[in-house]
Amino acid sequence: GGKAGTSLELAQVGHALQGRTLVVSGWVRNIGSGPVDRLVIDVTAFAPNGDLAGFGSDGIPWIIPPNGLERFQIFLPLGGALVRDYAVTISASRPGPLRPAVVTRTVDPALYRSLLQSMVRVRVDTEATSLVIRVGAEGLPVMGVRVKVTLLIQDKDRADLRSIVVAVPVDRAVRLPFTPLIVRVVTVEVVDVTITPTW
Repeated sequence: GGKAGTSLELAQVGHALQGRTLVVSGWVRNIGSGPVDRLVIDVTAFAPNGDLAGFGSDGIPWIIPPNGLERFQIFLPLGGALVRDYAVTISASRPGPLRPAVVTRTVDPALYRSLLQSMVRVRVDTEATSLVIRVGAEGLPVMGVRVKVTLLIQDKDRADLRSIVVAVPVDRAVRLPFTPLIVRVVTVEVVDVTITPTW
């Protein structure tokens, strides 16, 4: 029948972050001469190292007439790995002459700013007269962090709370000398992250 010349295009494919979920959305346009139905839209997402970081699907079961537009939205929960690239593919759930459309996108690392502050690992060790701060950010697009450390300090005969903010690069430890005796680290908070410009 009239299925010859069936083809589809993906339009305005984009993404947003909702909490710890990457939401991929866009439009499917039927640019063929006949109607199409029962479409499947898949998103395959990849981590910065190329590993598979997520997969999701949406479906459009009803008929899309020629020149018709339908919106899709796919939710990709983020696990330990962030999504750097993803590919969106349309296919028909039944065999036919439909040519699949594929669109790929790269996520700007800055989109993850709110998440990165909670994903970097900060380790603070106290020595008698110094504080050693290390940051772990394996696989994350982070060059450095600003860390706020609140300390309990014993100075002569009184104890004091003191907060300091330190810029710590991810690849080396920062050692801060302290003359008063540090009793213990009370809180450690990441106040900002410096994001790498590219993945």
